Amino acid sequence: MLNKFLDTAGYISIRLKKTKSQHLVTKLEVNGFEGLFLLDTGASNSCIRLDKENDFLLIGKKSTLQLSGAGSEKLEAKPTARSNISYKGSFILKLKFFLLDMHAINSSLSDQGSETIDGIIGADFLKRTSAIIDYKSKKLFLKV
Repeated sequence: MLNKFLDTAGYISIRLKKTKSQHLVTKLEVNGFEGLFLLDTGASNSCIRLDKENDFLLIGKKSTLQLSGAGSEKLEAKPTARSNISYKGSFILKLKFFLLDMHAINSSLSDQGSETIDGIIGADFLKRTSAIIDYKSKKLFLKV
């Protein structure tokens, strides 16, 4: 019922997968290249692993910024120019990412038996697409 209602309201649905660490992830394309992204409603900004800059054809800016994580540590991040985000070839939007060292995140996910991720989808993306998460059906609905 929700699926049909949102479909008529102009939303698309994206399949989500629950990892062993209980996180929700999905595959998205950035500049035409597929990656695995963790959905994080608490993250202000969407990020991509620093070592994936060339894999996704990202254009990183020369300056870096200090971002705060959930803990007290400061994270050094490099903003990028806008990139195209799509799902199964269908364009969703253009978005700026932050390049971030995600070694500690991926190490923790790996220790819990989960796949490593290429990036994080944060509130910037979720707000702009009026995202709705259906936890029961494991679907992300986006208005594009």
